[in-house]
Amino acid sequence: MSSEGLLNSAERLRAFERRGHDALARSYHEFFAAVTSLATEPLLDAVHLHPGTNLLDVASGPGALAAEAAKRGARAAGVDLSPRMVELAHQLHPGIEYREADVERLPFLDHMFDAVVCAFGLGHFPQPELAVAECVRTLAPGGRIAFAWWDDPARQRIQGLFREAVAEIGVTVPKDVPQGHDVFRFSDSGEFLRLLNGAGLTAVSVTEHTASFFVPDTETLWRGGLGSLVLTGAVIRYQDQATQDLIRTAFEHRAKVYKSAHGLTLPIAFKIGSGQRST
Repeated sequence: MSSEGLLNSAERLRAFERRGHDALARSYHEFFAAVTSLATEPLLDAVHLHPGTNLLDVASGPGALAAEAAKRGARAAGVDLSPRMVELAHQLHPGIEYREADVERLPFLDHMFDAVVCAFGLGHFPQPELAVAECVRTLAPGGRIAFAWWDDPARQRIQGLFREAVAEIGVTVPKDVPQGHDVFRFSDSGEFLRLLNGAGLTAVSVTEHTASFFVPDTETLWRGGLGSLVLTGAVIRYQDQATQDLIRTAFEHRAKVYKSAHGLTLPIAFKIGSGQRST
């Protein structure tokens, strides 16, 4: 693809992500924020957070990660591409600065932060190499950076259940859903390491983490997923009712594996990639 084509593709994905997260900001917070919060502890550990740390949370969403860092004594700020996410973060955490910004054009000076964290934004960035370089630009010499991203859907079962059900039925993808962007590129630890090493970081590592997430029933999971997963949700909502019903049936069949008398316990798996800016 030409450089112009790459730019157009990136802008298309960026616009799609902004619209999608604007539309789902509240429902994302109500369901999926509890899933992403599973990475809070390892992310803050990876940047060696301590009282007084000047921290930036990139792709901050409803703002919980920056808020937790502030609770632990950091001077925290957050940025997100979605204005509705930023608005919601301000409502939920009024004492913290959240700003609307594109990760490739952060509104901060060089070397401004001791730590940069990002919980599950990486695979949504149209040009991840540029995004990581821009994050590193804002990092002080010796500062640390950490990204959380999902493991393969075979081990990360919320996304896995939806994606497998859609693939089983076979559907037409809406024209406004960008194609060709590999959201699971950094589920591969080798790709993750190459990205961080390519940004000139030192002490680079990628660690694997597993957890579980409980939902009371498949209806909660179905509604929660549709209200949180921007790309997959858009694909499902585009289908006619008969096709949506087929997807739902395939989804229910797969979800049975995780059922107990009390609800569903879903395996969650993610990776933390981290490094340090050289002094």
